[in-house]
Amino acid sequence: MSMPILPDDVSGKPSAEPDELRRLTAGKDAEARRRKSLGGVKRIIGVHSGKGGVGKTFLSVNLAYLLAEQGHAVGLLDADVDCPNVPAFLGLKNSLFVNKEKQFLPATHNGVKIVSMGLTKEDNAEPILVRGPAKHRVVIDFLTNTAWGDLDVLIIDLPPGTSDVPMSLLEFGRLQGIIYVTTPQKEAIIDTKKSIRMAKTFGIPIIGVVENMSGGVFGQGAGATIAAEFDIPHLLTIPLSEKIFSKNQNGEIALEHNHTPLSDLLQTILDLSTSTP
Repeated sequence: MSMPILPDDVSGKPSAEPDELRRLTAGKDAEARRRKSLGGVKRIIGVHSGKGGVGKTFLSVNLAYLLAEQGHAVGLLDADVDCPNVPAFLGLKNSLFVNKEKQFLPATHNGVKIVSMGLTKEDNAEPILVRGPAKHRVVIDFLTNTAWGDLDVLIIDLPPGTSDVPMSLLEFGRLQGIIYVTTPQKEAIIDTKKSIRMAKTFGIPIIGVVENMSGGVFGQGAGATIAAEFDIPHLLTIPLSEKIFSKNQNGEIALEHNHTPLSDLLQTILDLSTSTP
């Protein structure tokens, strides 16, 4: 994949300091800022999992790039503040800037606009030390103080679990829908159920559930089981595959448009009711 295209209008430098990131928007009216940032975004969807390591970043990136390949304007927000994976997945680093209006400028990579805390780092393995309250502020700043422009879809790769950041985005992010990712293991199923119940608590429409790493030693059937229990669609089963694993390791798009359940999922996303937040 090509290296990111950095914007020409740059008046700031990347920063990994949460306090500095928060100061960029301190004192501004939150609602006015949100409308300015998200006014051109038609659909906001989340990709979530109760447990880490089940492949939500893999799915988020693949959905974003497949939609972009179809000609849609797509943004991708990596909302995992302390352990962001999107930049490492795509081989990006040190490419988050701000413009003269103190808005974040996404890195543009193969047609997808990307914002991530990981883009503030030169080394993706360097730890990002952020306390709980700061995570909420940073991720809301990323969502509502970024120059997203006109987007058909903004995909938010949520961090796992049911704590600060996922709660903040379900409460304030105005998602049109959310996709859940699980693997067949018992622990992943349990944690995914917890997260689905959290989404229902906040009244977020659930698009459905994807089963990743299905088959082989991991077993299979988790997606269908969860879908039946919560009366939601079982959207897609992604097999445990050496080919997919290899592409994933190389930051390549591993899923294909012509795979019917996947093409149906892409269309389901595009069929979501559009709104101007």
